[in-house]
Amino acid sequence: MPLYLHTVMRILRELRIKQQQRGGSFNYQEFKNAMKAANLTKQQSAPLHQRLETLESFMVEQDAPAEGPKGKKGEGKAAPKNRGKVDWTPVSGQLTIVDLSCPCVTAEQACSLFDICLSLFLEQKTDLGRVVALDESHKYMNNTNESNVFTESLLSAIRLQRHNGTRIIISTQEPTVSPNLLDLCSITIVHRFTSPVWLQVLRRHLAGASDNDESGAKGLETPNESEQGSKQYWTIPASEIFSNIVQLRTGEAFVFAPSAIVDAIPKTHTGASVAQKGGDWQPVFLGGGIIKVIVRNRITADGGKSIIAS
Repeated sequence: MPLYLHTVMRILRELRIKQQQRGGSFNYQEFKNAMKAANLTKQQSAPLHQRLETLESFMVEQDAPAEGPKGKKGEGKAAPKNRGKVDWTPVSGQLTIVDLSCPCVTAEQACSLFDICLSLFLEQKTDLGRVVALDESHKYMNNTNESNVFTESLLSAIRLQRHNGTRIIISTQEPTVSPNLLDLCSITIVHRFTSPVWLQVLRRHLAGASDNDESGAKGLETPNESEQGSKQYWTIPASEIFSNIVQLRTGEAFVFAPSAIVDAIPKTHTGASVAQKGGDWQPVFLGGGIIKVIVRNRITADGGKSIIAS
């Protein structure tokens, strides 16, 4: 880390302490003034100014300081008095969309910006449940340093999801995201793919798709087959998983969810009258099994629908 960045971190810590004492939000202009008072050398000021210019290029115009091209006051346009403010406080029924699908934004920059947005969203105190959804994550979550930092933020949010009321949904066309994310997935929905390499990735991280085939075709513990109303949830042998995935049609998928409750059976097998008498029931978990599901057609307009010849 360059020496001038240590000065930046020190000033940010001081501003954070002041913010906690007096309340309010981060003041970017106050940060700029503190940096100018640090008396950095010309060799340090040049790369710092370049970084700040990149930062300000992503800021809304009314929040960026009114300065000239060289950072001197009085050479730029006057900043509006009424500065805008983005409120990240969660509101019931409200959706916040962060769209960075721009050719001028690299995958590394997208990860850095997403990480900032995630921290702003999660630091808000609320009693509401929150959902963080990442779409097309394969486009920006790769092996870069920025992606690794963003992945660590997601892992922290997943581990603390019960404490901050947050659920994470990740959509990807390739299972090349961090293996740590795959390990922490409580529900994994797999659509059709034709790459054997992808299956090898899933086998290392998903129950029901692993090479551990001790259960064979035995399946899960379920009521007797002769009992009326019982459902059987079988595991798929490792040698047949890939062939079953390849044969999936549009709208079909396999669900891997070890903790999912897929059925309920009476604790005492005394006949069908147990339910009528209010007997005790015990849940049946999917465990190492797999469920094949069919996704309904979407109700709203499909903006990503494939264009085909009529």
